[in-house]
Amino acid sequence: MNFILAGLNIDRAPVEVLECVAVPQHSLKEHLERLATHAGGGVILSTCNRTEIYSVAEDAETGVRQLREYIDAVPEHAGITGISEYIYTKTGDEVAEHLFGVAAGLQSVALGEAQIIGQVTRAMQAAGEAGTVDPMLSRMFHAALRTSRKIRKETDLGRNRVSVSSLGVQELQNTLGDLKGLRVLLVGAGEMGKLTARALRRYGADDIVVSSRSMNRGKILADELGAPQVAFEDINQAMIESDVLITCTAATDSVIVADVVSDVMSARPDRNLSILDLGMPRDVDPASGDVAGVNLISLTELQAKSAESWELREEAAAEAQGIIDDGVRRFKERLTGIESEPVIRTLGARMEQMRREEVEQTLGRLDGLTEKQATSVEKMTRSLVRRILADPISFLRSEEDSAAESVQKVFALADQDEEELE
Repeated sequence: MNFILAGLNIDRAPVEVLECVAVPQHSLKEHLERLATHAGGGVILSTCNRTEIYSVAEDAETGVRQLREYIDAVPEHAGITGISEYIYTKTGDEVAEHLFGVAAGLQSVALGEAQIIGQVTRAMQAAGEAGTVDPMLSRMFHAALRTSRKIRKETDLGRNRVSVSSLGVQELQNTLGDLKGLRVLLVGAGEMGKLTARALRRYGADDIVVSSRSMNRGKILADELGAPQVAFEDINQAMIESDVLITCTAATDSVIVADVVSDVMSARPDRNLSILDLGMPRDVDPASGDVAGVNLISLTELQAKSAESWELREEAAAEAQGIIDDGVRRFKERLTGIESEPVIRTLGARMEQMRREEVEQTLGRLDGLTEKQATSVEKMTRSLVRRILADPISFLRSEEDSAAESVQKVFALADQDEEELE
């Protein structure tokens, strides 16, 4: 089986394309079931800056084509063309190397962000619950997560507390200066909302208002912050009273439309509004940025800012790359061993059967052997078989693609399996 991958990310695709293939957590099961029907299954990893599908296939070319077709046929594509040109694909060892880098946060908008570990874990667990993850694929994800944790423990990435949320709040501070005294309306109280709220506090924001579709979830975050809460239906009025609007919901459609933003600005003349949209798909209609007095910051702008620190990313990547290379190598060694174990067991059983038959025949022809002498013959033949098998087993556990087939032919193992079936 070959590992295969197809996906899009914010480095290569416009955000309007990326949001078309974003898979919200609440509809992940449905997408996985559709993937199983179309391409045999796999793991879907969808974050704020990527949507990727990892799978396995007997024929890599066919499997990759099926993944591309699946992505290109996602229902949310209605009215969007040209998505295929942004899809990248990988096969074999490249898939493992890519996943290990993703899990380490080396390809995140916020370099080394810790949130990616939870996102990769949830993607794998969802595929496991849906029954769409192959055992070999599951092992690769577990290995990538182990390596990611090791990188965070042993390199500077472990001390990097930057997240997409904190990057966004930092950009707001760069634009507005001190956040202290500015009213911030935070729409969204999920995981991203909590991270954003904590970042706001770290950067000095002391006047935060919380809103969420879920009043209960919004209340929990508001209580944690000691902040007021407004009903989701009342956010238009709350926007009029705010200096900053931050959105980070799991909505699949725009939460804030341009007409509403225009009305809000008309109701607050001579007062600017900064909007930070952390949603994927986007929460705020991009046309809102054209309204006079509005400064709209989205993931696209944050990605551009992140790219400006490419030298820093290169240094961090170099520090972690050795651990990633070692993790991939160890994974491949374990995988090779797992794949060859059935052949090794069959070969060992075949040789043991032959040894016993020969020992029994030989001892039957020899009269007068003491029990100690018979035991010595037994031990000698076992030792001889182990020495004979040492090289074939080592060959089976190598990275040679044809090892299993070659050993089966040399020792006629396939013929024996067919005889047993008959």
